[in-house]
Amino acid sequence: MAEAPVTARGWRAVAVGAAAGILLALGVPAALNRLSEEECKDDGKLKIATGDDVSVGGERRRIIESWGKTQMIEISKVADLKHAEMLAAAQAAPCQAYDLLIIDSAVTPEFAAAGLLHEIDPGDVPGGLVPEASASGAWEGRQYALPFALDVGLLYRRKEQSRPADWQDLWERTRATAIDPAKDVYLAQLDDFEGGTVGLLELLRAYGAEVVDDDGEIVLDRPENLGNARTALWRLWWENQRGTMSGSWSAKEEESLMAFAEGKAPYLRHWPYAALQLISRGDPDFHVSELPGPATLGGSNLAVTAGSTKYDAAVKLMRHLLTPQNQGVLFACGGYAPVLTAAYTKVSTCPHGGEDGTPPTRPQLQELADAVRDTLKGHRAARPKLAHYSRFSDVFRRCVTKYVLADDPPAEDGIRTIARELRVAALGKIEADPPCG
Repeated sequence: MAEAPVTARGWRAVAVGAAAGILLALGVPAALNRLSEEECKDDGKLKIATGDDVSVGGERRRIIESWGKTQMIEISKVADLKHAEMLAAAQAAPCQAYDLLIIDSAVTPEFAAAGLLHEIDPGDVPGGLVPEASASGAWEGRQYALPFALDVGLLYRRKEQSRPADWQDLWERTRATAIDPAKDVYLAQLDDFEGGTVGLLELLRAYGAEVVDDDGEIVLDRPENLGNARTALWRLWWENQRGTMSGSWSAKEEESLMAFAEGKAPYLRHWPYAALQLISRGDPDFHVSELPGPATLGGSNLAVTAGSTKYDAAVKLMRHLLTPQNQGVLFACGGYAPVLTAAYTKVSTCPHGGEDGTPPTRPQLQELADAVRDTLKGHRAARPKLAHYSRFSDVFRRCVTKYVLADDPPAEDGIRTIARELRVAALGKIEADPPCG
Protein backbone atom coordinates (compact mmCIF):
# COMPACT_ATOMS: atom_id res chain seq x y z
CA MET A 1 0.00 0.00 0.00
CA ALA A 2 1.37 3.39 -0.98
CA GLU A 3 2.07 5.82 1.84
CA ALA A 4 -0.26 8.78 2.16
CA PRO A 5 1.41 12.13 1.44
CA VAL A 6 2.64 13.99 4.51
CA THR A 7 0.52 17.09 5.05
CA ALA A 8 1.54 20.28 6.86
CA ARG A 9 -0.29 18.91 9.89
CA GLY A 10 1.62 15.68 9.49
CA TRP A 11 4.95 17.50 9.41
CA ARG A 12 4.04 19.17 12.66
CA ALA A 13 3.09 15.89 14.29
CA VAL A 14 6.36 14.30 13.21
CA ALA A 15 8.38 17.23 14.52
CA VAL A 16 6.54 17.25 17.84
CA GLY A 17 7.12 13.54 18.26
CA ALA A 18 10.78 13.85 17.35
CA ALA A 19 11.26 16.69 19.83
CA ALA A 20 9.68 14.66 22.61
CA GLY A 21 11.99 11.78 21.78
CA ILE A 22 15.04 14.02 21.86
CA LEU A 23 14.02 15.52 25.19
CA LEU A 24 13.47 12.11 26.77
CA ALA A 25 16.72 10.74 25.38
CA LEU A 26 18.78 13.71 26.56
CA GLY A 27 17.02 14.18 29.86
CA VAL A 28 16.21 17.80 29.06
CA PRO A 29 13.39 19.33 31.12
CA ALA A 30 10.63 20.90 29.06
CA ALA A 31 11.41 24.56 28.48
CA LEU A 32 7.89 25.35 29.63
CA ASN A 33 9.04 24.65 33.18
CA ARG A 34 11.70 27.33 32.89
CA LEU A 35 9.12 30.04 33.67
CA SER A 36 6.91 30.00 36.75
CA GLU A 37 3.18 30.72 36.61
CA GLU A 38 3.85 34.23 37.90
CA GLU A 39 6.48 34.86 35.22
CA CYS A 40 4.07 33.66 32.54
CA LYS A 41 1.87 36.67 33.14
CA ASP A 42 2.31 39.24 30.40
CA ASP A 43 4.69 41.95 31.62
CA GLY A 44 5.00 43.53 28.19
CA LYS A 45 8.54 42.26 27.68
CA LEU A 46 9.68 40.35 24.63
CA LYS A 47 10.97 37.00 25.83
CA ILE A 48 13.93 35.99 23.68
CA ALA A 49 15.49 32.54 23.58
CA THR A 50 19.11 32.41 22.53
CA GLY A 51 22.05 30.07 22.65
CA ASP A 52 25.59 30.87 23.71
CA ASP A 53 26.79 34.40 22.85
CA VAL A 54 30.26 34.04 21.31
CA SER A 55 30.69 37.75 20.61
CA VAL A 56 33.59 39.48 22.33
CA GLY A 57 32.37 41.10 25.53
CA GLY A 58 28.80 39.89 25.08
CA GLU A 59 28.13 42.51 22.40
CA ARG A 60 25.02 40.75 21.11
CA ARG A 61 23.36 40.83 24.53
CA ARG A 62 24.30 44.48 25.02
CA ILE A 63 22.65 45.59 21.78
CA ILE A 64 19.48 43.58 22.38
CA GLU A 65 19.07 44.69 25.97
CA SER A 66 19.65 48.33 25.00
CA TRP A 67 16.33 48.13 23.16
CA GLY A 68 14.51 47.82 26.48
CA LYS A 69 11.47 45.71 27.41
CA THR A 70 13.30 42.49 26.59
CA GLN A 71 14.10 39.40 28.62
CA MET A 72 16.87 37.23 27.20
CA ILE A 73 16.96 33.60 28.26
CA GLU A 74 20.15 31.74 27.41
CA ILE A 75 19.66 28.02 27.04
CA SER A 76 22.13 25.18 26.56
CA LYS A 77 25.46 25.86 24.88
CA VAL A 78 25.34 22.34 23.42
CA ALA A 79 23.76 22.45 19.96
CA ASP A 80 21.59 19.35 20.36
CA LEU A 81 20.27 20.41 23.76
CA LYS A 82 19.68 23.97 22.54
CA HIS A 83 17.70 22.72 19.58
CA ALA A 84 15.57 20.39 21.73
CA GLU A 85 14.78 23.05 24.32
CA MET A 86 13.87 25.66 21.72
CA LEU A 87 11.67 23.21 19.87
CA ALA A 88 9.86 22.31 23.08
CA ALA A 89 9.48 25.95 24.10
CA ALA A 90 8.03 26.92 20.73
CA GLN A 91 5.35 24.25 21.26
CA ALA A 92 4.55 25.35 24.82
CA ALA A 93 0.91 26.14 25.54
CA PRO A 94 -1.03 27.82 26.96
CA CYS A 95 1.83 29.82 28.48
CA GLN A 96 4.02 30.97 25.59
CA ALA A 97 7.54 30.89 26.97
CA TYR A 98 9.23 32.79 24.15
CA ASP A 99 8.27 35.45 21.62
CA LEU A 100 11.47 35.56 19.63
CA LEU A 101 13.98 32.81 18.88
CA ILE A 102 17.59 33.28 17.81
CA ILE A 103 18.06 29.99 16.01
CA ASP A 104 20.62 28.33 13.79
CA SER A 105 19.80 29.08 10.16
CA ALA A 106 20.00 25.36 9.32
CA VAL A 107 17.09 24.40 11.58
CA THR A 108 14.79 27.23 10.47
CA PRO A 109 13.07 25.00 7.86
CA GLU A 110 12.48 22.37 10.54
CA PHE A 111 10.69 24.85 12.80
CA ALA A 112 8.76 26.36 9.89
CA ALA A 113 7.65 22.97 8.54
CA ALA A 114 6.33 22.07 11.99
CA GLY A 115 4.17 25.22 12.06
CA LEU A 116 6.08 26.72 14.99
CA LEU A 117 7.03 30.06 13.42
CA HIS A 118 5.01 33.14 12.52
CA GLU A 119 5.33 34.02 8.84
CA ILE A 120 7.14 37.31 8.27
CA ASP A 121 5.11 39.81 6.28
CA PRO A 122 6.96 40.69 3.02
CA GLY A 123 6.75 44.36 3.94
CA ASP A 124 8.71 43.65 7.13
CA VAL A 125 11.74 42.25 5.31
CA PRO A 126 14.37 45.00 5.02
CA GLY A 127 16.31 45.61 1.81
CA GLY A 128 20.02 45.18 1.29
CA LEU A 129 20.30 41.74 2.89
CA VAL A 130 22.91 39.24 1.74
CA PRO A 131 20.79 37.00 -0.52
CA GLU A 132 22.05 33.74 0.97
CA ALA A 133 21.37 34.97 4.50
CA SER A 134 17.85 36.06 3.64
CA ALA A 135 17.16 32.76 1.85
CA SER A 136 18.04 30.80 4.99
CA GLY A 137 14.89 32.16 6.64
CA ALA A 138 12.58 31.03 3.83
CA TRP A 139 10.67 27.77 3.54
CA GLU A 140 8.46 26.69 0.64
CA GLY A 141 8.31 30.20 -0.79
CA ARG A 142 7.48 32.00 2.44
CA GLN A 143 9.67 33.98 4.83
CA TYR A 144 9.66 32.68 8.41
CA ALA A 145 12.78 34.34 9.79
CA LEU A 146 15.14 37.25 9.20
CA PRO A 147 18.92 36.77 9.26
CA PHE A 148 20.77 38.17 12.24
CA ALA A 149 24.41 37.14 11.76
CA LEU A 150 26.22 35.38 8.96
CA ASP A 151 28.74 32.59 9.41
CA VAL A 152 31.14 31.24 6.83
CA GLY A 153 34.07 28.90 7.22
CA LEU A 154 37.37 30.80 6.95
CA LEU A 155 41.03 29.79 6.91
CA TYR A 156 43.28 31.18 9.64
CA ARG A 157 47.03 30.85 9.26
CA ARG A 158 50.10 32.00 11.09
CA LYS A 159 51.80 34.95 9.40
CA GLU A 160 54.82 32.89 8.39
CA GLN A 161 52.53 30.58 6.39
CA SER A 162 51.55 31.57 2.86
CA ARG A 163 48.01 31.28 1.57
CA PRO A 164 47.31 27.93 -0.14
CA ALA A 165 45.83 27.95 -3.64
CA ASP A 166 43.57 24.94 -3.05
CA TRP A 167 43.15 21.98 -0.71
CA GLN A 168 45.81 19.92 -2.46
CA ASP A 169 48.22 22.82 -2.02
CA LEU A 170 47.32 23.01 1.67
CA TRP A 171 47.96 19.29 2.22
CA GLU A 172 51.32 19.59 0.43
CA ARG A 173 52.25 22.56 2.59
CA THR A 174 51.43 20.57 5.70
CA ARG A 175 53.90 17.90 4.60
CA ALA A 176 56.61 20.55 4.23
CA THR A 177 55.79 22.22 7.53
CA ALA A 178 58.26 21.23 10.21
CA ILE A 179 56.32 21.01 13.46
CA ASP A 180 56.40 18.99 16.63
CA PRO A 181 55.03 15.48 15.94
CA ALA A 182 52.70 15.94 18.92
CA LYS A 183 51.02 18.89 17.23
CA ASP A 184 48.45 19.02 14.46
CA VAL A 185 49.11 20.75 11.15
CA TYR A 186 45.52 21.63 10.30
CA LEU A 187 42.73 22.10 12.82
CA ALA A 188 39.00 21.95 12.20
CA GLN A 189 35.99 21.29 14.42
CA LEU A 190 34.99 17.70 13.65
CA ASP A 191 33.72 16.49 17.01
CA ASP A 192 30.25 14.93 17.26
CA PHE A 193 28.23 18.17 17.12
CA GLU A 194 26.76 20.44 14.44
CA GLY A 195 30.13 22.03 13.74
CA GLY A 196 31.40 18.59 12.76
CA THR A 197 28.68 18.32 10.14
CA VAL A 198 29.67 21.70 8.70
CA GLY A 199 33.36 20.82 8.52
CA LEU A 200 32.74 17.46 6.90
CA LEU A 201 30.41 18.96 4.30
CA GLU A 202 33.18 21.41 3.37
CA LEU A 203 35.80 18.71 3.02
CA LEU A 204 33.56 16.50 0.89
CA ARG A 205 32.58 19.42 -1.34
CA ALA A 206 36.27 20.27 -1.76
CA TYR A 207 36.53 17.15 -3.93
CA GLY A 208 33.28 17.69 -5.80
CA ALA A 209 31.22 15.33 -3.66
CA GLU A 210 27.67 16.55 -3.10
CA VAL A 211 25.53 15.00 -0.38
CA VAL A 212 22.12 16.63 -0.95
CA ASP A 213 20.90 18.44 -4.06
CA ASP A 214 18.79 21.59 -4.22
CA ASP A 215 15.60 19.52 -4.19
CA GLY A 216 16.52 17.84 -0.91
CA GLU A 217 17.42 14.50 -2.55
CA ILE A 218 20.35 12.46 -1.25
CA VAL A 219 22.83 12.21 -4.15
CA LEU A 220 25.98 10.97 -2.43
CA ASP A 221 25.81 7.55 -4.12
CA ARG A 222 24.63 8.60 -7.57
CA PRO A 223 26.94 7.35 -10.36
CA GLU A 224 28.12 10.83 -11.33
CA ASN A 225 28.97 11.60 -7.70
CA LEU A 226 30.20 8.28 -6.32
CA GLY A 227 33.80 8.65 -7.51
CA ASN A 228 34.14 12.12 -6.00
CA ALA A 229 32.68 10.91 -2.71
CA ARG A 230 35.16 8.03 -2.54
CA THR A 231 38.06 10.39 -3.30
CA ALA A 232 36.93 12.82 -0.60
CA LEU A 233 36.51 10.15 2.08
CA TRP A 234 39.79 8.52 1.11
CA ARG A 235 41.59 11.86 1.45
CA LEU A 236 40.14 12.41 4.92
CA TRP A 237 41.06 8.85 5.89
CA TRP A 238 44.61 9.30 4.61
CA GLU A 239 45.19 12.66 6.29
CA ASN A 240 43.94 11.16 9.54
CA GLN A 241 46.27 8.16 9.10
CA ARG A 242 49.29 10.43 8.85
CA GLY A 243 48.18 12.64 11.73
CA THR A 244 47.67 15.86 9.79
CA MET A 245 44.43 16.67 11.58
CA SER A 246 44.03 14.03 14.27
CA GLY A 247 43.15 16.59 16.94
CA SER A 248 40.22 17.85 14.88
CA TRP A 249 38.10 14.77 15.57
CA SER A 250 37.68 15.68 19.25
CA ALA A 251 37.60 19.47 18.84
CA LYS A 252 34.79 21.98 19.02
CA GLU A 253 35.12 25.73 18.41
CA GLU A 254 36.74 26.72 21.69
CA GLU A 255 39.23 23.84 21.84
CA SER A 256 40.48 24.35 18.29
CA LEU A 257 40.76 28.12 18.73
CA MET A 258 42.79 27.70 21.91
CA ALA A 259 45.09 25.18 20.26
CA PHE A 260 45.74 27.57 17.37
CA ALA A 261 46.33 30.47 19.77
CA GLU A 262 48.87 28.34 21.65
CA GLY A 263 50.78 27.63 18.44
CA LYS A 264 49.78 23.97 18.18
CA ALA A 265 48.90 24.20 14.48
CA PRO A 266 49.81 26.59 11.64
CA TYR A 267 46.38 26.35 9.96
CA LEU A 268 42.87 26.58 11.42
CA ARG A 269 39.40 26.43 9.95
CA HIS A 270 37.03 28.59 12.00
CA TRP A 271 34.20 31.13 11.92
CA PRO A 272 34.57 34.94 11.57
CA TYR A 273 34.21 35.66 15.29
CA ALA A 274 37.45 33.76 15.95
CA ALA A 275 39.43 36.69 14.53
CA LEU A 276 38.18 39.08 17.20
CA GLN A 277 38.60 36.44 19.89
CA LEU A 278 42.27 36.09 18.95
CA ILE A 279 42.84 39.85 18.69
CA SER A 280 41.14 40.57 22.01
CA ARG A 281 43.51 38.12 23.67
CA GLY A 282 46.49 39.99 22.26
CA ASP A 283 47.30 37.67 19.35
CA PRO A 284 47.80 39.65 16.10
CA ASP A 285 50.14 37.04 14.57
CA PHE A 286 47.75 35.59 11.99
CA HIS A 287 46.02 36.19 8.68
CA VAL A 288 42.51 35.22 7.69
CA SER A 289 41.20 34.46 4.20
CA GLU A 290 38.63 32.34 2.42
CA LEU A 291 39.01 28.57 2.55
CA PRO A 292 40.87 26.94 -0.35
CA GLY A 293 37.60 25.35 -1.45
CA PRO A 294 33.83 25.55 -0.93
CA ALA A 295 32.83 27.03 2.42
CA THR A 296 29.67 26.11 4.27
CA LEU A 297 27.38 29.02 5.05
CA GLY A 298 25.78 29.25 8.44
CA GLY A 299 24.57 31.87 10.85
CA SER A 300 21.70 32.73 13.12
CA ASN A 301 18.16 33.83 12.33
CA LEU A 302 15.53 35.83 14.17
CA ALA A 303 12.14 34.13 14.22
CA VAL A 304 8.83 35.02 15.89
CA THR A 305 7.11 32.03 17.47
CA ALA A 306 3.70 31.12 16.07
CA GLY A 307 2.11 31.45 19.51
CA SER A 308 3.49 34.90 20.30
CA THR A 309 1.04 37.77 20.67
CA LYS A 310 3.82 40.34 20.16
CA TYR A 311 4.55 40.04 16.44
CA ASP A 312 4.67 43.80 15.81
CA ALA A 313 7.00 44.46 18.74
CA ALA A 314 9.24 41.55 17.73
CA VAL A 315 9.51 42.83 14.15
CA LYS A 316 10.43 46.32 15.37
CA LEU A 317 13.28 44.83 17.42
CA MET A 318 14.38 42.65 14.50
CA ARG A 319 14.54 45.61 12.13
CA HIS A 320 16.43 47.59 14.77
CA LEU A 321 19.05 44.83 14.98
CA LEU A 322 19.38 44.90 11.19
CA THR A 323 20.19 48.60 10.85
CA PRO A 324 23.61 49.32 9.27
CA GLN A 325 24.80 50.89 12.52
CA ASN A 326 23.96 47.91 14.72
CA GLN A 327 25.21 45.39 12.18
CA GLY A 328 28.46 47.35 11.99
CA VAL A 329 28.84 47.42 15.77
CA LEU A 330 28.10 43.70 16.07
CA PHE A 331 30.86 43.08 13.55
CA ALA A 332 33.49 45.51 14.82
CA CYS A 333 32.91 44.88 18.52
CA GLY A 334 31.66 41.31 18.61
CA GLY A 335 32.92 39.56 15.50
CA TYR A 336 29.51 38.64 14.04
CA ALA A 337 29.64 38.86 10.23
CA PRO A 338 26.96 41.27 8.93
CA VAL A 339 23.93 40.20 6.93
CA LEU A 340 23.86 43.52 5.04
CA THR A 341 25.86 43.66 1.79
CA ALA A 342 26.84 47.31 2.27
CA ALA A 343 28.59 46.50 5.56
CA TYR A 344 31.51 44.84 3.74
CA THR A 345 32.67 47.77 1.63
CA LYS A 346 33.89 50.03 4.42
CA VAL A 347 34.23 49.05 8.04
CA SER A 348 34.55 51.17 11.16
CA THR A 349 36.25 50.35 14.42
CA CYS A 350 34.35 49.48 17.57
CA PRO A 351 33.00 52.68 19.20
CA HIS A 352 33.73 51.33 22.66
CA GLY A 353 36.81 49.25 21.83
CA GLY A 354 39.23 48.23 24.55
CA GLU A 355 36.65 47.41 27.20
CA ASP A 356 37.28 43.69 26.78
CA GLY A 357 40.87 43.12 25.71
CA THR A 358 42.70 44.50 22.69
CA PRO A 359 40.35 46.14 20.15
CA PRO A 360 40.75 45.27 16.45
CA THR A 361 42.19 47.90 14.13
CA ARG A 362 40.46 49.01 10.93
CA PRO A 363 42.95 47.05 8.71
CA GLN A 364 42.30 43.91 10.75
CA LEU A 365 38.53 44.34 10.45
CA GLN A 366 38.80 45.02 6.72
CA GLU A 367 40.87 41.86 6.21
CA LEU A 368 38.16 39.89 7.98
CA ALA A 369 35.38 41.60 6.01
CA ASP A 370 37.23 40.91 2.75
CA ALA A 371 37.60 37.23 3.65
CA VAL A 372 33.86 36.88 4.24
CA ARG A 373 32.98 38.90 1.13
CA ASP A 374 35.37 36.84 -1.04
CA THR A 375 33.74 33.67 0.24
CA LEU A 376 30.27 34.99 -0.59
CA LYS A 377 31.43 35.85 -4.11
CA GLY A 378 33.25 32.57 -4.64
CA HIS A 379 32.84 28.98 -3.55
CA ARG A 380 30.15 28.65 -0.92
CA ALA A 381 27.15 26.48 -0.25
CA ALA A 382 24.42 26.37 2.35
CA ARG A 383 23.67 23.41 4.54
CA PRO A 384 20.93 21.15 3.17
CA LYS A 385 17.45 22.63 3.49
CA LEU A 386 15.50 19.79 5.05
CA ALA A 387 12.42 19.58 7.26
CA HIS A 388 14.33 17.06 9.41
CA TYR A 389 17.79 18.58 9.18
CA SER A 390 18.78 17.80 12.78
CA ARG A 391 18.32 14.07 12.30
CA PHE A 392 20.12 14.20 8.95
CA SER A 393 23.04 16.09 10.50
CA ASP A 394 23.46 13.60 13.32
CA VAL A 395 23.46 10.59 11.00
CA PHE A 396 25.70 12.24 8.40
CA ARG A 397 28.59 13.11 10.69
CA ARG A 398 28.47 9.83 12.62
CA CYS A 399 28.47 7.75 9.44
CA VAL A 400 31.24 9.73 7.75
CA THR A 401 33.36 9.71 10.91
CA LYS A 402 32.96 5.95 11.25
CA TYR A 403 34.43 5.27 7.80
CA VAL A 404 37.10 7.96 7.95
CA LEU A 405 38.46 6.77 11.30
CA ALA A 406 38.36 3.07 10.38
CA ASP A 407 41.52 1.00 9.94
CA ASP A 408 40.76 0.30 6.29
CA PRO A 409 40.19 2.97 3.61
CA PRO A 410 36.60 3.80 2.66
CA ALA A 411 35.04 1.77 -0.16
CA GLU A 412 32.08 2.42 -2.43
CA ASP A 413 29.89 0.03 -0.44
CA GLY A 414 30.41 2.23 2.61
CA ILE A 415 29.32 5.29 0.66
CA ARG A 416 26.15 3.50 -0.42
CA THR A 417 25.47 2.61 3.20
CA ILE A 418 25.86 6.24 4.25
CA ALA A 419 23.47 7.36 1.49
CA ARG A 420 20.89 4.76 2.48
CA GLU A 421 21.01 5.87 6.13
CA LEU A 422 20.71 9.52 5.12
CA ARG A 423 17.58 8.86 3.09
CA VAL A 424 15.95 7.40 6.17
CA ALA A 425 17.12 10.34 8.32
CA ALA A 426 15.89 12.92 5.80
CA LEU A 427 12.38 11.54 6.31
CA GLY A 428 12.64 12.16 10.04
CA LYS A 429 12.71 8.47 10.85
CA ILE A 430 14.75 7.22 13.77
CA GLU A 431 16.36 3.79 13.67
CA ALA A 432 18.56 2.01 16.14
CA ASP A 433 21.87 3.68 16.94
CA PRO A 434 24.64 3.81 16.04
CA PRO A 435 24.06 4.96 12.45
CA CYS A 436 25.76 2.86 9.75
CA GLY A 437 26.00 -0.15 12.07
